[in-house]
Amino acid sequence: MSINTEYKSDTKEFDIIYRHALKVGDIGICKWNIDNNEIYIAENISGYQLHSVKNMVEFLSSIAYYKDKELAIQDLDDYLKGLTMFYLSTFRIRTEAGEIKWVLIRGKIFKDQVRGDRILHLIMFNVTGNKLHEGHDTITNLINDKFFLRKLKNSTKRSKASNKSGALIYVDIDNLRDIVNNHGLQFRNDFLLHFSQSLNSILSKYYELAKFHDDKFIILIHSFDSIKEVKDLCNKIYDHFKEPFKVVGDQFNINLSLGVTIFPDDSSDADELLKFCDCAINKSKQIGKNVCTFFDKEVSKSYFRETLIESQLANAITNKELYLYYQPKMDILSNKVSGFEVLLRWNNKKIGYVPPNEFIPIAESKGYIVEIGSWVLEETLKTASMWREKGYDFETISINISPLQIKRKDFIAELLDLCRKYGILHSQLEIEITEGTLLGTCKENVGIIDELIENGFNIALDDFGTGYSNLSSLIEYRISTLKIDKSIIDNIENDKNKVVFESIVTLARHLKFKVIAEGVETKGQLDVLAELGCNGIQGYYFSKPLPKNKIEYMLHSLT
Repeated sequence: MSINTEYKSDTKEFDIIYRHALKVGDIGICKWNIDNNEIYIAENISGYQLHSVKNMVEFLSSIAYYKDKELAIQDLDDYLKGLTMFYLSTFRIRTEAGEIKWVLIRGKIFKDQVRGDRILHLIMFNVTGNKLHEGHDTITNLINDKFFLRKLKNSTKRSKASNKSGALIYVDIDNLRDIVNNHGLQFRNDFLLHFSQSLNSILSKYYELAKFHDDKFIILIHSFDSIKEVKDLCNKIYDHFKEPFKVVGDQFNINLSLGVTIFPDDSSDADELLKFCDCAINKSKQIGKNVCTFFDKEVSKSYFRETLIESQLANAITNKELYLYYQPKMDILSNKVSGFEVLLRWNNKKIGYVPPNEFIPIAESKGYIVEIGSWVLEETLKTASMWREKGYDFETISINISPLQIKRKDFIAELLDLCRKYGILHSQLEIEITEGTLLGTCKENVGIIDELIENGFNIALDDFGTGYSNLSSLIEYRISTLKIDKSIIDNIENDKNKVVFESIVTLARHLKFKVIAEGVETKGQLDVLAELGCNGIQGYYFSKPLPKNKIEYMLHSLT
């Protein structure tokens, strides 16, 4: 008896909640007799009076936002054709008051027990701002990637049928991370909302703007008559955001990268088109700020090679594809090998040989460089230990260290442990870093460099003469070796280069640095360098980088 009373009480309470939800516009209900084409509708979400509507197609046509009407009707048609088990649809509506809302419809057909008519029972939910459905981005209220993908698939089908071209434009805010870091995470949401509204304000009503993951935006142009229309829109976007962008009382100068792909010219596959767009925008970022790139075969070739390298690099250590070469460094006064620089190489079973200047930046950007760097360190010290045991004589062995690796808290501890494990004196190991590493995070790295020096490690400044070439760094950091970049050595016989090089050598001598000239390839270069007082030489004139067995043969012959 008590159970029955409780059930009645719960039912009554549910009925009150249901009627309230129906009244305030949180839900709506509908029954459509498909066979008699009669419909009953009770909803306050749209605000429309729909007494003249006769069936679901008319109902959807009346309330659906014009950009979503086609998909809304397609979902119903798919269910009626038996392509889906339930009727499920998410789309936007424009209310009678002009407001854009998101609705979710769920329904199923039941047969009337008396007459046998097919009746579609459905319930409509107002899901605006609700994170539980997959139609829109709750921050910007734009459609999200999943909903956009459905629209894109429809658009590519129409373009093939009508022999018309369409386009995708990827829009990425280059400096968004810096802006967010300075103002906080909550500000990010405000910024993205204002940006989306500002961008949407300059788009034609026939274009579709969506919010994608990683805070990218994408524009769908269903069809265009001339490619000039697409280019003009890209220029319009750049012009619009040239002026400082205002958010919550602050002004920001924003940099945008755009990537464009055309369908069906580039592809008619929606997923592939999105990849191509991403490929194009990556190219824009590589070139610089505020750049627009149209996808083409060359961009594709570069993009897919990078993607392939990235996928194969993840298992390069496990598959034992990495190996080391060693390039001798010569002291021309004594005519002896003073040491070796360790150089990383990679030969992949699928790609073949991949040059370091191609795979190392990818390893750094994807975070693989730390694990790879640890492998290089151990292999280097293991080899140096073996050479010492065989009685081979050399002063130092040099190893290039990535900025990501050197900034790790456990880097120095790892280095000390490996030296202890293989019995290598700290003074026998030279850490090569670029000036960019030193100046990139100055305060942080000063302490790291000082700690390395205090532990007896030698520090070489690599590629001096390119990039920053800031003389103050030579005074501020207690480095041991200055390596002059090949770009200066290539033209060392030029009078201006001679003056520059001689000044560097004189300064280094006063600061008690060793100097190594990199990339020496000819007798003429060697003679000029000797004349200018440079004793340290590295380059093909003496030896190209060699595998371990050939270096051992060289060391054995010198013993």
